[in-house]
Amino acid sequence: MQSFSSIVARTAEPRADAPEGRAALRAEVTEDWLQGKAAFGGLQGALGVLAMRAAVGDALPLRALQMTFVAAVGGESLAEASVVRRGRAVTHAQCTLSSGGQAGALMVGLFGAARDSKAIAAMPMPELRGPAELREAPFLPERMPGFLRHYRQRWAGGAIPYSGQPMKPSSMWVRLREATEGEDAGPGEAPIPPALDAPAAREANVVALCDMPPSPVMSTLTRRAPGASLTWLLEFLVDPRTVDPQAWLLLHTETRHAGEGYTSQTARVWDTAGRPVAVSHQTTAIFD
Repeated sequence: MQSFSSIVARTAEPRADAPEGRAALRAEVTEDWLQGKAAFGGLQGALGVLAMRAAVGDALPLRALQMTFVAAVGGESLAEASVVRRGRAVTHAQCTLSSGGQAGALMVGLFGAARDSKAIAAMPMPELRGPAELREAPFLPERMPGFLRHYRQRWAGGAIPYSGQPMKPSSMWVRLREATEGEDAGPGEAPIPPALDAPAAREANVVALCDMPPSPVMSTLTRRAPGASLTWLLEFLVDPRTVDPQAWLLLHTETRHAGEGYTSQTARVWDTAGRPVAVSHQTTAIFD
């Protein structure tokens, strides 16, 4: 079993030697990071963002990530990133994540400078109980994907998967388990692994967290059924490098439509202060 910070530390090493505008980062995806037969999609996105950040440089915040899951990723994996175009304010990068010589995920990252604007609109957080008021969801290896052992979850609303309940939005607080010491440690109360507190690692951590929630339509099923993300659009409302790795994030997820074995869902993300962090859109397949 390996920690998220150990993956980040290894993949960060080649950055200093990468040619201008290009980066190739290697990682070993072990079984404890799998979701079924493939690597947890959030980890795949995190690896791709690490590679694109190395290619793009540190100046611009990540504004959006577009991703298509092509085939299963696992074991020795390679993220190859390059800059597509550098504009005055916006830079586009692309990345291919592969394992076994086969492309497993394709990504495009949009990095953009902030500018003055009169177009301002808030995304209010729903009124729900905070993580301190909720019980921890235990990790049940016989019923849950292996990657969940690395995360802490506290459900604030909705029904759990395979409970045979009517579909409604789900709300859950999540954070990386290794970012704290002790069951009740909070932000600032436990040391952060140095590799996890680096700006690029903070960014990768938020990407992974945003892929945590299961599709709410899963709650309508009465038995376990495989599911997989096919596409993912992640829009950042703040610079993800400013998000504390120890902080809880609230993910409020709604299934917009489900039919013919596919679902369309959107998750909105806030921190404990009510600051909007991201919006996530996914197309998923359910094999029920």
